[in-house]
Amino acid sequence: MPHVVLNGTVSVDDIFNGLKSVFVRNESGILKTDTSYLSRDKTAILIEALTIEGGVKRSFFAMIGRREDGVVVRIYPGSDVEKTVGVKSILSDIAKQLLMAFPKLAIGETNLQEFLK
Repeated sequence: MPHVVLNGTVSVDDIFNGLKSVFVRNESGILKTDTSYLSRDKTAILIEALTIEGGVKRSFFAMIGRREDGVVVRIYPGSDVEKTVGVKSILSDIAKQLLMAFPKLAIGETNLQEFLK
């Protein structure tokens, strides 16, 4: 499962309040995030995401979840979506946005290293 762990101390509520949408349009297609939802206990954020690659549309939820060592950006476990380049790019774009907004965070365990450059 594609994911990026960001180590450091940050509040999920602060992430939610500063989170911006992703929109990328290029020759490969469209990558987009839209509405975000904060869990009542403020430990997770669900983000509506859409990729259009090669004319194929994929909708899924990206998730930012709190961990003891920071937060993790991944596909929501209930989502059944093909792990395409576009899907992985959306997850890495969200992680890069968090790294820029919260400089105390650092990349930890990930299987998306090539997308984070």
